[in-house]
Amino acid sequence: MSWMRCTGLGFIAALYVLAGRWGFHRLGLAVNEEVDTNLIQELRLWIVLCGALLASVGLLHRARRDARPGEARFDPPLIASMLGFLGYMCASTAWSPDPLFSLTKVCDLLLVGMMCVGFALATLRQPAPRVLDAFWAAVVAATGLLALTGIKQLLGGGGGARLAVMGGGPNIFARLMGLLSIGALYFWYWKGQAWLWIPVAATGVVLALLTGSRGGSAAILAGITTCLVVGRVPLRRLLLMLLLATAAITAVAMFSPLGEALSNSVQERFLRLTLNYEAGAGGASSNDGKVYLSGREILYERALQLGKDHPVAGAGLAAFPALRLGVYPHNLFLEVFCEGGVVGLLLLAAVIATFVRSALLRRQGLDGATVGAAVLVLLGAQSSGDLYDSRALFLLMVMASGAAVPGRQPAQSGPP
Repeated sequence: MSWMRCTGLGFIAALYVLAGRWGFHRLGLAVNEEVDTNLIQELRLWIVLCGALLASVGLLHRARRDARPGEARFDPPLIASMLGFLGYMCASTAWSPDPLFSLTKVCDLLLVGMMCVGFALATLRQPAPRVLDAFWAAVVAATGLLALTGIKQLLGGGGGARLAVMGGGPNIFARLMGLLSIGALYFWYWKGQAWLWIPVAATGVVLALLTGSRGGSAAILAGITTCLVVGRVPLRRLLLMLLLATAAITAVAMFSPLGEALSNSVQERFLRLTLNYEAGAGGASSNDGKVYLSGREILYERALQLGKDHPVAGAGLAAFPALRLGVYPHNLFLEVFCEGGVVGLLLLAAVIATFVRSALLRRQGLDGATVGAAVLVLLGAQSSGDLYDSRALFLLMVMASGAAVPGRQPAQSGPP
């Protein structure tokens, strides 16, 4: 029964992280095509409700017996800080320029809070390693299928220079490939089998580069680095990983049909638009010596100015789109600042600080991959997505803290 609960919980958590606002009504849409929000038709509502059901089961188990060594734990300070931040952002609807318009975003944040609390309760009295195994198995399986879909699309000529699948944009696909890479490193770290998991992780990095998402690629590198540092990977295993990853990426670049597309993507998106921004690049009419930001610099300036106009409490939830400044600022901290003010930023900083404190206190059992995935989402949120698109950050922090139990031993550093 415990195995079934852990598997179901891991699957629900992975689906919540990966699905976003997706629903089957989006299948026929083109990339970035607008669609009306319909909460009933979207998977996220039903995912959160399933999580709430498992949370009730977790509470029943908590009432029946005491905790045992190796079981996931509840982190009251982290949950309290998250609910404080999310609650304040929802309350800012009161001074939003269009309170009715902001109700959709209120629903988003309520789902985030419900899922975080529900997951923390659902893991009670469950073996922490089994919960993590189930979550990462579901993530790797789902993102692996998306990776195959993206490769097929690119080789078929339908993907262009920037990969994106199932109606999502290149930045979303890059983040998903980052989760694939970190998930592969999770199984390599705990289970071994370097010959399998390191090439899978390298494939995720290559596909992220093929999206042309510079912010996403940088976030992946930071996430992988965090994973290795937090996991305190021995030098021997680290060298073996670097050797296999280099061999896999070299083989893809030199001997596969993806090699030319990879070279073009790196030259166009990472070199010409970043290190040598030319006149006319990305549709620009002049060269001011600035890095090409796909028009985000305009959104950043508007969000910053809106925050300066309402510095303490912000302009209110969803004020940025309500004032027709853009859909969202494409930066988590700027979004919180312009809509929640300095108070919102301090509450968000308190969430992150509380997690860091919990991670330091529980560092002996901390899972590097889960922490690395949280860093990946946090950094990726500085160039893509809105507050709800950062939902995985909050869930991964709850997961990493709750599942940090000592005693689990990584795979031995021997032959692959």
